[in-house]
This record gives sequence, structure tokens and C-alpha cells, in this order.
Amino acid sequence: MFVLLSFTGAMYAGIDLGAGEKERGTLETILSSPANRLDIVLGKFVVIGLVGFGSAVLSMLGLYIGVRTIGEIPQEFLDVAWNILNWKVVTMLASLMIPMAAFFAALILAGSVYSKSYKEAQSTLTPLTFIILVPVLVGLMPGIELNVPTALVPILNVSLATKEVIAGTIDPFQLSLVYLSLFTVAGLSIWFCVTWFNREEVLFRT
Repeated sequence: MFVLLSFTGAMYAGIDLGAGEKERGTLETILSSPANRLDIVLGKFVVIGLVGFGSAVLSMLGLYIGVRTIGEIPQEFLDVAWNILNWKVVTMLASLMIPMAAFFAALILAGSVYSKSYKEAQSTLTPLTFIILVPVLVGLMPGIELNVPTALVPILNVSLATKEVIAGTIDPFQLSLVYLSLFTVAGLSIWFCVTWFNREEVLFRT
């Protein structure tokens, strides 16, 4: 759920900052400013990434408030839930969302900049929602565990690491591999996005 909300939250911000700028004719104005292409890309990337990360954090906060305010939930269940979801666990889960939000931001911005219009960007990026759900659902299947190979697979490693963190059985080495994989993919995505943004045939595709 957090992965999906992080992607969809970032998607609409990314579409507006890429294809939306093209439709409004403001992209040319930005390109004529003293800021270079890298600064422009990083500015848009940070905004999109923060929106995606913020969507995931707000969903976690909403879930917490909802569980706290629903009176029909048995107290025994709440006691177990709060013992599992302590601040250490919540902090680790939030930290997993940071590099993944960066990966989503770069991917969305690249697709948005390539699109001719807001509508085309929606048509291009919306199917990615279902593609992203596949590794998440695979991670929920019984028998699929976090190990060295699965820790290197983006999104799947987040799903598996989340289960291990909540269960309290996360291996520090495997968790470090998850972070390494996510930050590597995020860095490559940013590099690709900057390269994409420097191509005139992409920016002014008609």
C-alpha cells in the first residue's frame, strides 16, 4: 500500500512538472533562465520525490490515527500492534521509502518530459502502477524470503524487507544490501533523467 501511494502521489506531481510545463509553454521560460539543465532537473526531481515520500508518510500517519480512533478494535489486538509497530520499526520502514521515492521520481520525470501532453503522460505512466504492484505482490507470497539475490531486486526487496522488519527478524547485512540496491537504482535513474533532459528532441518532441 505504501509503495503504491508513494508512486501515485509522485506521478501527478511529475506529470505536471514535465508534460504540464510543455502544455503551458513555461518549460521554455525555465530553460532560458540562468539555471543549467542539471539544476532544473534536480529541482523538479526533489519536489516529485518529496511529494511521493510525503504521500507514503501521510498514509502511515492516517493508518495510525485510524487505528487509534476506531473503538471497535479489541484492545488485545491493539496491544500486539503497538508492540510490533514501535518507533524503531516505523523509522526503518520510512527510511526504506526514501530511495524508492527517489527512484520513482526520476522514472516519472523522465516519462513526463518525453510525453507531448499531460494526457499522453497519464496514458504512459498509469500502466506502470500495475507493473510496480507485481514485485510487491510476489514479496507477499509464502516461501519468498529476503536473501542476497532478492535483496538486490528493486521494489521486491522493499516488500520482503518490510515483512522482516515488522517481524523483528531482519538481518543487518541483507538490510544493507537493500539500501545499497535502492540507492544505486535511484542514482542511475537520476543520471538517466538528466541525460534525457539534455536531449532537445525529447524536450521539444512534437
